[in-house]
Amino acid sequence: MNNKRIWAVRAGRDNQADHLFLNRGQIAIGLGSPREDASALAPTRAAFKAAFGRDDAAAPGSIPIQAGQLFRFVHEMRVGDRIVYPRKIDRTLRWGEVASPYVHDATDGPEFPHRRAVRWLDSKSRDVFSQGALYELGSVLTLFEVKTFADEFRRKFDLDDDVVEDVVTEDDIGGMARDIAETTRDYIAKSLKARFKGHDMEHLVAELFRAMGYKAQSTRPSKDDGVDVIAHRDPLGVEPPLLKIQVKTHDSNISADAVKAFYASIHERDVGVFVTSGGFTSAALAFARHRGNLRTIDGVELVDLIQTHYDSFDLKYRQKIPLRRVLAPDVAAEE
Repeated sequence: MNNKRIWAVRAGRDNQADHLFLNRGQIAIGLGSPREDASALAPTRAAFKAAFGRDDAAAPGSIPIQAGQLFRFVHEMRVGDRIVYPRKIDRTLRWGEVASPYVHDATDGPEFPHRRAVRWLDSKSRDVFSQGALYELGSVLTLFEVKTFADEFRRKFDLDDDVVEDVVTEDDIGGMARDIAETTRDYIAKSLKARFKGHDMEHLVAELFRAMGYKAQSTRPSKDDGVDVIAHRDPLGVEPPLLKIQVKTHDSNISADAVKAFYASIHERDVGVFVTSGGFTSAALAFARHRGNLRTIDGVELVDLIQTHYDSFDLKYRQKIPLRRVLAPDVAAEE
């Protein structure tokens, strides 16, 4: 029996550790506390729970789950085990191999001090995986073992590892509702890619802004100076600010030059909104952060906004992205 396990690891709630994952070749987790070197703790789950319990701000219900994740990262993960990193920024799954034992490294700040080196082997779009496999990755736990669809990930990434026996642990508790939410986001993203191109996406973005309470309409296809949608709060559209929105259906990241060219058409009393189904380069995001009247919306946020305001969409758009409201466990309330 091959003992190489498959672990899914996240780069923080807002992808804060993404640069460590890809630029430094490290998987890094924080979990709030403890900040100290976890290898100095006794190698028992009880010791890890006690360390988390010393943080007065820690929610008691979350301590066993968080402590269990760090314990597994330090003591159960092995060099040679496989890593799946669901990268939200570009909707890819990165596949790697654990390349070092646990180390404590706070040189970049205290937020993600628990680390291991990783050697990245491959990267594939989420779209090539089954909905069931994506469903398994839907948990928002920072670290968990991939079990049910482990064989599919090995096949997709062209590995011949033997099947690892599935073991249910306490880390599995509480993932169901989060899995459903992630699966819904995947479905919306695939629907956008398949059914909304060019002007259809512009009309959808206009409908999204109407659902958010704006008066919004698409501009004519030509001579729009890069502005695809106009939106405003007041009925007549004469009170500032006027939202000028550019829409791009790109899988690749939008460059800083593209954002700068769009911003050149934004007057001082207007607000520019650049919407893309893909992502933005770091230079593009840095440029936007320093402009108070410029906003970027990437593919991840676009999907979240559609999901949030879905009930206010016109029927014809809801028919193109058919969703049904369901009851799901409220894990956040339990914690």
